[in-house]
Amino acid sequence: MDRMRLGFHRRRGATRGSVFLLAMVALVVLLLLGTSLVQTAVHGLAWASDDRREMEAFTLAEAGVDMAITKLYEDYDNINDTIGAGSPYTDTFSLTQGTVAYTVTAPYNGISESCMIVSDATTWANRQARIRVVAAYQADVSRVFEGAIFSDSPLVLNGGGGIYPDENGDGGDIYANGDITFNGTSFTMTPDGSIYTTDTVNWVPPEVPATHVYQGVAPLTMPVIDIDYYESIATTTYNGNQNFTGAGDLDGLSGVIFVKGNVNIAGNYTGQAVIVATGKVQISGNVTAGNPDSDTLVIMSPKSVKITGNVHIDGLIYAHSVVDEGATTASGNVEINGAIIADVVRTNGSITITYDDVWKGLPLPGVGKTQWAPISWEEFYL
Repeated sequence: MDRMRLGFHRRRGATRGSVFLLAMVALVVLLLLGTSLVQTAVHGLAWASDDRREMEAFTLAEAGVDMAITKLYEDYDNINDTIGAGSPYTDTFSLTQGTVAYTVTAPYNGISESCMIVSDATTWANRQARIRVVAAYQADVSRVFEGAIFSDSPLVLNGGGGIYPDENGDGGDIYANGDITFNGTSFTMTPDGSIYTTDTVNWVPPEVPATHVYQGVAPLTMPVIDIDYYESIATTTYNGNQNFTGAGDLDGLSGVIFVKGNVNIAGNYTGQAVIVATGKVQISGNVTAGNPDSDTLVIMSPKSVKITGNVHIDGLIYAHSVVDEGATTASGNVEINGAIIADVVRTNGSITITYDDVWKGLPLPGVGKTQWAPISWEEFYL
């Protein structure tokens, strides 16, 4: 009996040893796997950070191109006389992201009414990028107003929604100077709609025919918001922030309403007007036309337009700046009868836009105005 017990204890000891050994091997494997996963995650974060910094450098260089085009448009610093005399125009400026140096020479390769803009950017993280643009003098740069969404940067559409043309089948288009990304497959368009991107699109709504998808197209120019011009033709001028949210605040709108500050707007409006804010715009509720057949409204800001809540908007939203990010952000379930044109368009929730050029006849940027517009665009890492 004692021998049997002894054998039994030996077998139990051997079993314990095997289990311990297997546990140690499994632990080592898990440690190695965990180390590998951590290294992969670290490398992934590093790559993502690199991509973000490179994008930041190119965005900074784009600001140099925009600044040059603005100076040409406004003839700041006698830029047109300088290049007209055959000398290059050079300038630099700094933003929170880094520094930019740009040069304008004309004519380009002896072609009249053309110029070349070279913009070099260096971020504070020491990332460098160059953009080289050939631009031509054009009498009208209003093409951006011919679609439901125009984004002067990569466009990401989060959530559902849809883009629809007007009753004539026009304007149900999306255009982006950059990639177009649909996060999800619940976005709706129509066979009349088209997608334009200077890069690629990750998905196409099934209603849009393949012949209406244009990738790798030339970038279009965002018309400059001429603040001085709008102030000079203003029908009404306000000094300081303004709230157009009370009863009667939006009755009988007319001409250009110029606000030196921020604007908070919501309510029913009547009349035809352009509201130009030098600061930010907050749309906190419905902004609807009393008579959709005759009432029109354009909301413009060189800073940002923020739309929050479940709202309906009749009109055009335009946000653009050459030194800042003129962004339009829509959060919630947003319906627009008109269009959105902005440097950056962000959607968080559902956004539905039915195109309508209700702003015809109002003084819009780029409409009937001569402006330098890019005809070729090259990007380089430095």
